[in-house]
Amino acid sequence: MSQQRLLATWTLALILAILGCALSAPASVQVQYQFQILHSFVYGSPSDGTGPEGPVVFDQEGNLYGATLSGGSNNQCPGGCGTVFELKPGSKEQWTETILHNFSGGSTDGFGPTGVIIDAAGNLYGTTISGGLNASGTIFGLSPGGNGEWTETILYNFCSLPHCADGGGPTFPPTLNPVGGLYGVTPGYPGTAYQLTTASNGWSFSLLYTFCSQPNCADGVWPFGSVALDAKGNLYGETIEGGTSDGGVVFRLHPQTGGQWKEVVLHDFDVRDPSDGYKASGDVTLRDHGIFTATQAGGGTGCNGAGCGTVFELTRGSGNSIDEQVLHDFGPNAAQGINPIGAVEFDSRGDLFGVTTEGGSSSCECGIVYGMKPEGNGQWAFAVLHSFVDSDGATPTSALTIDSKGNIYGTTQSGGPNGGGVVFELSPTKAASQ
Repeated sequence: MSQQRLLATWTLALILAILGCALSAPASVQVQYQFQILHSFVYGSPSDGTGPEGPVVFDQEGNLYGATLSGGSNNQCPGGCGTVFELKPGSKEQWTETILHNFSGGSTDGFGPTGVIIDAAGNLYGTTISGGLNASGTIFGLSPGGNGEWTETILYNFCSLPHCADGGGPTFPPTLNPVGGLYGVTPGYPGTAYQLTTASNGWSFSLLYTFCSQPNCADGVWPFGSVALDAKGNLYGETIEGGTSDGGVVFRLHPQTGGQWKEVVLHDFDVRDPSDGYKASGDVTLRDHGIFTATQAGGGTGCNGAGCGTVFELTRGSGNSIDEQVLHDFGPNAAQGINPIGAVEFDSRGDLFGVTTEGGSSSCECGIVYGMKPEGNGQWAFAVLHSFVDSDGATPTSALTIDSKGNIYGTTQSGGPNGGGVVFELSPTKAASQ
C-alpha cells in the first residue's frame, strides 16, 4: 500500500478511533460526467494541506472553501496540524489555492479541522478533533477582512477527555441555523448534542442531549456525522452503535418547553437482518418528507457476509410508525463501490449522489462517486459516475456539493498527482432525458 493511501487509512482510522476513470451511466440515467481535478494537495509540503476533510462549500462569488485534516506550516503536529483553504476560479478552468489558516495544535488553536460551513456573510465555521485549551477539540470561526486576511476566533473549547460532560473530540463540522447559531454532536462515552449561540460576551454553549454511555443503549451510542435541521427546529442524526442490537440508530431531537430536548429513535438498525444496514456512515439528508442516509460498515450483501453498506430512506407510515426502504445494496460486485460514507446529496432533478471509500477500479479499489435516479414504484437506477485510480485521488470520505448547474464537487483524502488528496469536479456532459 502506498504512503499516500496509508495516510488516508490513518486519518479515517483516527476519526473512527476517536469514535471507537469516468463511466457512462446506464440508459435510464442518461447523464455522463467529465472528471477534473481542481487542486491536488502536496503531500508533506509545509505550504499546502494534506488530506482534505469534510465537504467543500461555495461563497456567493463562486469560490470554494474547505479544510485539510493535516499538513500546513506548523510542525507541532506529526505531518502538520491542518489548514483551511480557498479555491478561486480563474480563466481556462484553472483554480488558485490560498491557505487561509494554518492550525497550531496548541492551547490557543486546534488540530485536525473536520471541514467548514459558511454563513450568508461569508464567515466560516468548523471543528477540530483535538487541540485547544483542553486538548479535546474546538469550535472555531474564520472571518474575512477587507485586505484579504482572515481572523480566527475560538468559539468554544471542549473539556478534557475521557469524561467530558460536553463530549469532546468533535469529528464533523457543525450545522448552521439560518437564524443564527450552530448545532452539532460529539462522539464518545457519552456522546452529546450541543448548541452554540451568540451572546453579549461572545458565544454561549448549551448541552442539548447526552446519549447513553453503555453498549446496546436504546437511544444510541457514538453519534456520528453532522446533524440535519428541519423547519420546525428539530435535529436529525445517526449513531454508530447502540439500539436494541447495537447496530446504531437514526434519531430525532426536538425542543421542549423550558429549554429541554427529547430524543425519538426513528429507526433501530438490526445487525441480524442482512436486508437492513448498520453502522452509520455520517450525515442524514432531509428531502420531501423523507430521511435519506447510508450505512457504511455493514448491511446488505457481499463483503464476506458482513455487508458492503446500503443507501436507504425513512418515511412516515401509518400512525407514528417509520417505514424503511433500502434504495441500493452495495455488493457483492466491488466494482460498484464498497462502504458508502457521508451524506447523500440531491440535484435539482431529484437525483441522488454520494461516495464510497472503497471499491471501484480493480487496480486500486480507491472508491467511487455514484449517482441514483428515481424510476417510480420505489425503484432507483444506480450508476458509477467515477472510479478513482489513486493517480486522480483515493478514499473519498465526505459528502458532495452540487451547484445549480448540476456540477458535482468533492474531495479525496489521499492520492492525486501530488499524493495529498484532491478537490475534484464532475460536470454533466449530457442533460438527463425527461
